[in-house]
Amino acid sequence: MNQLSHLQKNKQNLELRFAILKAIRGFFSAENFVEVEVPLIVKLPGQEPNLSPIKVNIHNERGEEFNGFLHTSPEYTMKKLLAVGWEKIFYLGKTFRDQESFGGTHNPEFTMCEWYRTNEDMFKLMDDLENLFNFVAGTVQSNKSFKFQRITMKELWQKYVGVNLDEYLSEDKMFELCVTQGYQPQKQESYEELFYRIFLNKIEANLIEPTIVYNYPAKMASLSKLSAADPNYAERFEVYINGLELANAFSELTNGKEQLKRLKLEQAERGQSGKDVFDIDEDFIEALNFMPASAGIALGVDRLVMLLASCQEINNVITLPMSKIF
Repeated sequence: MNQLSHLQKNKQNLELRFAILKAIRGFFSAENFVEVEVPLIVKLPGQEPNLSPIKVNIHNERGEEFNGFLHTSPEYTMKKLLAVGWEKIFYLGKTFRDQESFGGTHNPEFTMCEWYRTNEDMFKLMDDLENLFNFVAGTVQSNKSFKFQRITMKELWQKYVGVNLDEYLSEDKMFELCVTQGYQPQKQESYEELFYRIFLNKIEANLIEPTIVYNYPAKMASLSKLSAADPNYAERFEVYINGLELANAFSELTNGKEQLKRLKLEQAERGQSGKDVFDIDEDFIEALNFMPASAGIALGVDRLVMLLASCQEINNVITLPMSKIF
């Protein structure tokens, strides 16, 4: 009866959730995007140092075993689709990440909306994001609208930390800053880990109003390209409301050689931190060399539902969260 009680208690939130899913598809249909399917089970997951994929073992009819993973993102497959000619595509479906909390703002199984445009950059996606939020809110809650401020990461650090981020773009300098800010960083911590020690404590909680934060340090470029205007920064942005991250976007890197170099660095970082190290998806690297200039964004749909439902607990906007399954 535990699951039935959960469903009954959260029926209104779930009705809103299902309406939001319908509205998201309506938005992309009106924008002439193609909804794509991707395999949920992959042989080679992404290399992000902070993510842990969920392992799966599959057997064919002869009993042969194949080891794979539930995807942490549809990104690799979607970029392969871009490489062979698709231009405006979106995915609305499940993604999976291990070692996540069973509640709060996380669930190991969650819903992601990810979309790509060829021959565009991250600034077009900022417009998409704002238009999508207002379309969805206007469809399910006629009195709700969003206006996003756009601010660079450098401006945020100047405002809330009181430093020029240009001076803290290396591990050594960021380590020193963490110490002077009163933290106790470990020598083996990566630049990103050091960066977020300060960002999460000094900045994130201040991002209450709808905010797009763009131009991240180059060391946090991930799969984005570097800014032509200032290669110390990457064309990447994240979206925050009520101090919570809702989306992450890139002007996509389309240089396979450079991406391979970055993934090898991430492999090394995973190894140093004790995480599993995976082989690199060579088909993904090859796809980048055929992919046109593109921009892509991933939106956490569960968190969007939380926002529109004025709900602080992700479990209350998911049909059956992990806490009600196990």
